[in-house]
Amino acid sequence: MVMRGLGAVAIVAVGALVLAGCASAAPTKAGSSSVAGTSGGSSPVPLVSVGSPSPSDAAERSRVEAVSNLVRSLLADVVVALPDGSKEVPGLRVGGLPGPLYPPDDFIDVSDSWKAPGSADQVLAYIQHHVPASWTSEGSAGPKGATNVFYQAPAAAADGGPTVQVWVAPDPAGGVDLRVEVQDTWQPVRPALEQVPATVTGATLVRRTDLKESPSPPVTIHVGADIARHIAALLNALPSQAGGLLDAGGGPDTTITVTFDGDPSTTQYTVNGDIYNTVTVNSPSQELPTLSHAGDLVNYLEGLF
Repeated sequence: MVMRGLGAVAIVAVGALVLAGCASAAPTKAGSSSVAGTSGGSSPVPLVSVGSPSPSDAAERSRVEAVSNLVRSLLADVVVALPDGSKEVPGLRVGGLPGPLYPPDDFIDVSDSWKAPGSADQVLAYIQHHVPASWTSEGSAGPKGATNVFYQAPAAAADGGPTVQVWVAPDPAGGVDLRVEVQDTWQPVRPALEQVPATVTGATLVRRTDLKESPSPPVTIHVGADIARHIAALLNALPSQAGGLLDAGGGPDTTITVTFDGDPSTTQYTVNGDIYNTVTVNSPSQELPTLSHAGDLVNYLEGLF
C-alpha cells in the first residue's frame, strides 16, 4: 500500500511553470480576459499536483490535459458572468492564497482575480444569475471580511467533479475585490488487473476495528457467490485516484479486507471507512491505484457483519 504523504508533493503548471492567476501584470476588462479560449493576453495556467505516482503513460497524461482544459473552460464561464466594468487584476489575495497548502496527488487548480463595481452582495447576486444553469450552489462561508460562495459543476469522464469558488471582499478604494478558483481531480486509468472477475465464487471478509487505539481481534466471515459478485460489482464501479491512501489523522480506525474465491490474481482489497471511503488494492504482481468514493461499498460491507 502506498501512503500518499503530505510533504513530498510537487506543484507544476500545465504548459508552463507559471502560477495560476499571475499570468499578466496589467488589468484587463472582463469579457476580454486572459482565460484560455478567449481573446486577450496570456492564459491563467492550471496548477497540477504531481506526487507519487505521476501520470505514467499517454492515456493518463491525456486525462490530466483534459481536466486542465475543463477547469480553464469553467473559469472562462465565470468571466462572462462578471458584472460590466470588472477589470482583471491578477494575484489578488481575496480569502487567502490559491490552492490547498498540501494538495493531493491528483489535484488541478486554476484561478484569477478582478476588481468589480458595486457591493459584495450585488456582485454575488449578479454572478449567481449568470453562471451556467448546470452548476449547483453549495452554500457560502469565509473568513472575516470576505465571503466565499461554492458551486459544483458536472463531472466529466476523467475527473472527480469540479468545484468553483467565488471569493469577494470590499475594496478600500471602492467596489469589491473578486477571486475565482476552480478545482478538480484527474482520475488514473484503472488497469484490467484491478477489475474483479464476474466469475468469482465467494469472498472472505476480515473486519479490523479500533486500529488507532488498541486494535480489537479481527472478525472473519465468508460469503457466497451472489454476495461476492455484488461486492465485485460495487468495486468495479469505483473511480480511481492518483497516489495512495491520504495520510490524514493517523489512518482509518476500521478496515475491511476482501479476498475473492475464484480470482486468479489473488488481489486483496482493503476498504477504508471513517472519513476515507477509499479502497487500497494490493496485488503481488504490480502496484495498483487506490479507489475512491467507496461510501456505498463501506455501508454494504458493514451490514454483513
